[in-house]
Amino acid sequence: MPALAQPSLVQVLIKTLTWKKITSTSAGDLYLDKDNLQALRQGDKLFLLLSAELRYNKEMLPKLQATKPELKTAISMTQIYLYNNDGTQYALLKSLYTDKDDNVVYTIKGSPNLQPVKSKLQMLLYERALTAMENQKRIADMLRRKA
Repeated sequence: MPALAQPSLVQVLIKTLTWKKITSTSAGDLYLDKDNLQALRQGDKLFLLLSAELRYNKEMLPKLQATKPELKTAISMTQIYLYNNDGTQYALLKSLYTDKDDNVVYTIKGSPNLQPVKSKLQMLLYERALTAMENQKRIADMLRRKA
């Protein structure tokens, strides 16, 4: 099996600052982009937009890369989710497969249609995103009071 390409030090530092590890799965490690969470409003409804990245492990990576020619250089997948306000429904809007240099090598469009959250992993992602947003708000409030 060929050695996995390693990202540059700058890429590692940037991802370390913005991505927070949520959990490990059989496919790899799941991260949340804690600096790019957005609360959205449509009429009287609130939604949470977030990005999650699955960094494939050495066992899953060759299987992924063998599925499609376009994925032969992919090492991770970023998915963009939209959750309803209480986290009971979500939509997977897009999946982006990226290589070691964060270039998108393959894209899958999702659907804006909400579906029920059925997995613990989906609920964990929503809960961690809410916690990250609350922490950001708390820090912003503290900085405002000191100014």
